[in-house]
Amino acid sequence: MNVLIIDDQPDVVEGIKQGIDWNFLGIHNVFHAYNSEAAKTVMMQQTVHIALCDIEMPNGSGLELFEWACGNYPDIKFIFLTAHADFAYAQQALKLGGFDYLVQPAPYELVESTLQRALLQLQKEQKQQQVLVYGNYVSKHEKELLDVILREYLSGQQKSVNTVIQYLKTLSIDIEPEEKSWMVCIQILNRNELSEKFDRELLYFVMENVFMEMMEDYSHRLLFCDVNEETYVGVFYGTSTWNQSDMCQKLEHFVSLAEEKLHLSAACYVGKETGLIQLSDCLKQMMELAESNLVRKVGVFHMELEDIVTETEYDAPNFEQMKHYFLLGQYQIVGDIVQEYFGRMERKGSISKKTLAYFQQDFLQMFFELLSTRSVKAHEAFQQEYDVMALKKSTESLSQMYHLVDFVITYLKELEEENSRETAPVDKAIAYIRKNIHQNISRTDIADNIYMNPDYLSRLFKKEKNISLTDYIVQEKLKMAAAMLKSTNLPISVIASNIGYTNFSYFTQVFRKSYGMSPTEYRQNNQKQ
Repeated sequence: MNVLIIDDQPDVVEGIKQGIDWNFLGIHNVFHAYNSEAAKTVMMQQTVHIALCDIEMPNGSGLELFEWACGNYPDIKFIFLTAHADFAYAQQALKLGGFDYLVQPAPYELVESTLQRALLQLQKEQKQQQVLVYGNYVSKHEKELLDVILREYLSGQQKSVNTVIQYLKTLSIDIEPEEKSWMVCIQILNRNELSEKFDRELLYFVMENVFMEMMEDYSHRLLFCDVNEETYVGVFYGTSTWNQSDMCQKLEHFVSLAEEKLHLSAACYVGKETGLIQLSDCLKQMMELAESNLVRKVGVFHMELEDIVTETEYDAPNFEQMKHYFLLGQYQIVGDIVQEYFGRMERKGSISKKTLAYFQQDFLQMFFELLSTRSVKAHEAFQQEYDVMALKKSTESLSQMYHLVDFVITYLKELEEENSRETAPVDKAIAYIRKNIHQNISRTDIADNIYMNPDYLSRLFKKEKNISLTDYIVQEKLKMAAAMLKSTNLPISVIASNIGYTNFSYFTQVFRKSYGMSPTEYRQNNQKQ
């Protein structure tokens, strides 16, 4: 593929030539011209597939050049560039049939992605043209037919291996039942994020072409198809004399390149060498391996090594502690505990559907208990605020589980805020203290928040709680500090800061006065080993 850059400013031309990764795009030649007449000369002397063309140029605009090219070289894809975001220009350029319109200065990543789309469109059109030239029905539907044959056999819908072999022979693919084969399963881990950028057809087209190109010499004996929207299968046949170590290195490079250039996060699962007759069972095992990748880990994984997850006993987090923080209104701390727990589980390689299911059951039990204290029935919460299908999917991936946790935290937080609007002044004061325990709270702050006189609030608080408002604030802060000293390894200075004490020495003094020992001694005496 060849590209022609047309702009009357040499520095713009040079910037585009240097800023784009032409090798990755598969561009062989990059020509340039500084005006319309020079561009016409290049088009007449060279084969040009894509033109990056400025609209406003002396001695003939880019739109006039495009009209001339449409009459002489209609297959060239024109991508217009201009420093003026004028809709009239864009309207005229696209009305004439231009491929796209970019406002300068356009990021090189945007120019590169637009070129990539143009190349894909050209490749599609070239394939369609080939079909028309040959006029052969089998050629026209060869890829679709191969996809159906391979997908049905690998999924177990077509049981007869001999029938599959006969179908493949009609497509000029000769393979024997016991011929050595090698399967790779490719899982796109961020499919939902890519839905706006790639529809299923376009993503399939990109995946197949990039994968075929990356496998180079091995691609001539490669069958490729999609299993579902996020999973693709490559079957290499006749592999008995191939260098599988070299193939695995190419897979590693494919995963890295896909993430770097296409923003596709992928995991490749490599099967054992087997015969065509065993491929269906092999895919089943690989799909199970892919399903166990709940943390959506990127890389190349081998079936025999089982390096995605090691099944271990369920090590539950401290749900009583979480419940305590919920009751205190410390929702952010609950979120941090869950993040820390799953981070530890992920590092140990012990996140599986089983452990997620156990966590879900315990977490929901705690949630239902908290709802009960607020006279809310469980079905009311899920019926009104949460998709019940999402609840079922929460054990299928770590991201879905985080979605459930976020829902619970948000729901309880909003429930507390709703209730606080109807509570008595002292209860409102306590709710404010718990919510702002990490700050340096004064009685004036609390009184202003609930629209009361500070002196009156202090007298009322002392009367109802038999403790002064100031002492209650200190008491709650130290309770929080003690809980964090027990349950976390955070530095004591950070814990002090988290409850509003910027002076570490003063915090230590207040803590010792209340607990009879320093924070360090308290942690040594109470923290679990």
